[in-house]
This record gives sequence, structure tokens and C-alpha cells, in this order.
Amino acid sequence: MATNTDATIFAALVAHLQGITFSPALPIAGPNVLFPQAGQPTPTKYLRLAFLPNRPRPYPIADDPEPRQGILQVSVIWPKGVGIIDPLNVAGQIIERFKNKTLFASGVKITISSEPWAAGPLIEDASVQVPVTIPYIGFI
Repeated sequence: MATNTDATIFAALVAHLQGITFSPALPIAGPNVLFPQAGQPTPTKYLRLAFLPNRPRPYPIADDPEPRQGILQVSVIWPKGVGIIDPLNVAGQIIERFKNKTLFASGVKITISSEPWAAGPLIEDASVQVPVTIPYIGFI
């Protein structure tokens, strides 16, 4: 259970991401979580999360002197050699899910501070990665 502000923001962003229905379903590899489960092979298609909170910064907005800001990066991992259209489509679904959203969780208002974007595909040894950057500001 999330009890501090950054944990609350991360949990709310992940819950919102999990609201997307992918066909077929895509497993999610979270930060510092064993993936895949012990004894299971790594899937060829999945999402990998990175949570990058930044230092609190004073904004002249409302009564909150130090809103939390940062980035949730969702990397779409896809098999190498099958093209980039399908992983770009998945990235587009993630962008649409978060675009212009405000979430509320345990007394924190989380605003997606600008339109999320996908970076160009990164072709690795065994897979292709399409990173999607989701910037946020959390107001306590």
C-alpha cells in the first residue's frame, strides 16, 4: 500500500496504465519486481516501467508550495525482426490513455503536465524498444 506521495503517484499511474485493454494482454515489468516469475521464460512482448521522480520545485499554483514532478516511462518491448508498426500502435494506445488526464489518489492530484510522447524505436540485440515518456506533476 502506498503511503508517501511518490509511492501514491506511482501506484495511481500504474493503475491507470493497467486500465488499457491490449489484445493480447501485455505483462508489465515493474521497477525492482522479479520479471518474469521464477522459472518462467521472458515474454517476447511486454511493457517495462521506469519511475523517475524529480526534485520538488516551487510553482506559484494553488496552495501547494512544492508539487512533485517527474516522469513515468513505459517501454514497449517487442520482438526484433517483425517491424515497428505494432509496437508503435501500442505506444499510441498508452499516449492516448494518458493524454490530458488528471488522476486523484489518496489526497494527491496528479496531472499529466504535457502530452506524452514516444521516442524512436531502439533496436537491440533480441528486441525492439519504444519508450513512451509520461510527464506528471503531483499536487498534495
